[in-house]
Amino acid sequence: MSLRHGPRPARATTPRATTALATTGLAVLAAMVAGCSGSAGPSGAGATETAGVAAVTGSKAFTATQLKDALLAKVSGARPAAAAEAGDYGKLPDVQTSKQSMKGVKVVPAKCAEATVAGFNSAAFSRAPAAVVTFRVGRDGVSEVLLSVSSQLAKTALNYRLPAGCAHYKATIDGKTYSYTVRQSTVGGLADQARALNVKASGYAQVDVWSVVYRGRGFVGAVTVVGPDASQQGAKTMASQAYSRAEQSLS
Repeated sequence: MSLRHGPRPARATTPRATTALATTGLAVLAAMVAGCSGSAGPSGAGATETAGVAAVTGSKAFTATQLKDALLAKVSGARPAAAAEAGDYGKLPDVQTSKQSMKGVKVVPAKCAEATVAGFNSAAFSRAPAAVVTFRVGRDGVSEVLLSVSSQLAKTALNYRLPAGCAHYKATIDGKTYSYTVRQSTVGGLADQARALNVKASGYAQVDVWSVVYRGRGFVGAVTVVGPDASQQGAKTMASQAYSRAEQSLS
């Protein structure tokens, strides 16, 4: 994330415009395409020990089950909105759904269709062991995703940069056009490396997306907050908690 509609618990308040505003990635947060933020809405816990472990070439390799156990159990006192998902990243239900959600969405300029990817869009991530969970915190949806990858692949996710000219773009969804603003920044003092991504739809107050992507030893993670109360500080605080939990569990 990570970003389909926002996290599953927020579904009732997020129309199709927001649906194209949040794809897994992510979760996460998986790809955040066409103004989408990395979020996920788990539908089941498939803690499969996958061949994706073999794709991890770094000094550490974690199974999907280990990653699932390293996810946050609560966010601001709230328990998960649904059971966590675990397995090959590319096969997670929400990653598959996020791809489907972009059908029929027209982005201008076209090159900005992946302007807000969380960094996990490369095919190299598809077989990586992963786990994702979502929460409902007040009016916002929150998602967390963890992937076990090599150090080089982790750096690829963290060093992603917005395509030139894609800080502002438009997306047409169900015949209505929305304008998006995307901002990316480095986050200091978190994990080995971290960055933040903000996506906002003009004229749509309920759509504000903040994602923080970070890398640790043998894993990368992302926390995405979608909703009217989402903020960079809030996302950074949750990401810090997620990293601490994962680092302790996977050490």
